[in-house]
Amino acid sequence: MFFIIILGYYNWAGLRYLLYEYELSLLSSSRQKKVDWNDLLKTPKDKISIEHIYPQTESGHWIKVFKDIPQNQKRYYRASLGNLLLLSQAINSSLQNDNFDEKKSPKHDKRGKKIRNGYSDGSHSEIEVSAYEDWGPDEIRERGIKILEFMEDRWGFKFRNNEDKEKILFLNFDAEE
Repeated sequence: MFFIIILGYYNWAGLRYLLYEYELSLLSSSRQKKVDWNDLLKTPKDKISIEHIYPQTESGHWIKVFKDIPQNQKRYYRASLGNLLLLSQAINSSLQNDNFDEKKSPKHDKRGKKIRNGYSDGSHSEIEVSAYEDWGPDEIRERGIKILEFMEDRWGFKFRNNEDKEKILFLNFDAEE
């Protein structure tokens, strides 16, 4: 458990499976499957990676959005379940520390040719994240709770309350004080 607390969910062995199941839950009969199980299998040429929406290295836009969060708490937001997203390796590499609006939108070259997709035209999970106006502590907490509620429905268990959900997301800082 100590390992997860320090690193959050990023290195959790079940993360890819959970995010894949969550992606499938966003499908409806009118939507096309955008992520296949074979895309998730670890190979020398991984197709799918885990994106930190709020990046591991904070700069510009992200410093402003997280200005009210104590430095020692920022790592918990970065590695919390709600901040992690299945994303193609190529797009993840190109996004790096871009601000949230840049991550949401496709990127075009000087001639107007699309050079990379944004969340808004990606997987169903990416599209869901792109619907947020901005991305900060409240959105990370909200999405994390939403994924935990998906887990409750999918696997038939219940957390006692939202406080327990925040504990498992490692975002219950008020309880520590």
